[in-house]
Amino acid sequence: MQKLLVKLFIKNYKDYQDPKVRHAYGTLSGFVGIFTNLFLSGFKIITGILIGSVAITADGLNNLSDVSTSIITLIGFKISSLPADKNHPYGHQRLEYVTGLVISFIIFLVGGILLKSSIEKIITPSELIIENFTLIMLSAAILLKFWQSSFYRKNGKLINSKTLITTSVDSRNDYLQTSAVLVSCLIYRYWGLNLDGYIGILVSIMIIISGIGLIKDTTSLLIGEAP
Repeated sequence: MQKLLVKLFIKNYKDYQDPKVRHAYGTLSGFVGIFTNLFLSGFKIITGILIGSVAITADGLNNLSDVSTSIITLIGFKISSLPADKNHPYGHQRLEYVTGLVISFIIFLVGGILLKSSIEKIITPSELIIENFTLIMLSAAILLKFWQSSFYRKNGKLINSKTLITTSVDSRNDYLQTSAVLVSCLIYRYWGLNLDGYIGILVSIMIIISGIGLIKDTTSLLIGEAP
């Protein structure tokens, strides 16, 4: 699917060093992220409200925050594709690292918010109504997010984009989070144990750690680049 989309929407898609091609890869990735995240967000939020699941609703809100990440990606590639000028003799490509840094902070903040929500779920657990539709929906969401992460990673490696590779990590965190929600739903349905909060804490810590690592890596790149 990644190759098909690239061939359909990017002219001279193998000329990875061409700024216009790099910009096209970034634009395509941004729009794919906006549409898929909007779909997932709306679907999860509606489902969460209908069945009374705070975990699924929160997962949908997390996907909604990913829409802003995709918009930041679009803006970052637009700016980085601008030609060199008097104030930016080395060009604007360095600003792509700034975009990656912003996304890294978003990942870190989302992890913190989810950690807080998970602790609250442990303190005040809520009853869930788990239907087959819910399980199928969560499984489909995991597969879509897995594909999205792979899509970003492949494009990021092709054009050597820190922003897209960082966004790939964000998508990976998302399907890990949704996987945790799915596991907790299965456990609750078949054994009656409400482990949403505990699993949420583990996933939140993973997200926070990955966010810190990405912030360090992107900051190093910014410091190491020419002004």
